[in-house]
Amino acid sequence: MSKKQFILILNGPVCGGKTSAVKAIMPKYERVFELSQNAIKWLISDYTPDRDREAVQESLLLVAEKMLESGMSLILEGGSVTQAAMNKRLEEIGRNHGIEVTYVNIEAPLDVLKERFALRVKNAAETNKKLSFTDDKGYMERYDAYLALKGNAPIIDSSIYSAEEAASEIMALVQ
Repeated sequence: MSKKQFILILNGPVCGGKTSAVKAIMPKYERVFELSQNAIKWLISDYTPDRDREAVQESLLLVAEKMLESGMSLILEGGSVTQAAMNKRLEEIGRNHGIEVTYVNIEAPLDVLKERFALRVKNAAETNKKLSFTDDKGYMERYDAYLALKGNAPIIDSSIYSAEEAASEIMALVQ
């Protein structure tokens, strides 16, 4: 649909609905690259957030630069405790390419988020899927980091909107 290059950063807490929104957006647009921290971090055999997060983010920024140079747009799911620094770097890369960054927050009420997280932890244990954290302390650290950076960007409540509805609302903001 969109011919104009864009950089879209979806900020939100863990289990806020970012991944579902990205999955709904990606098939509808040409030449959009998903900057996935998760895809890169799980390429590290013994990924540890405190040790490896910076290297993962630096790798992602190099990829972002190359994708923009090749004419692609970018979508990033935020959520790291160091997300603010990543966002600033993407803004700088965007400025260098004459592309504005659009921010959208995807969230739900905290009780809903914690229920979703408990289900994620349970499912991971049942399927032997690795998670970078599984406790309330780790969850709240990331939740508080999200609250600190959410700013005044538009908010999509994933407890109200389906992923498809959220995707439509989000993409209307980058057109």
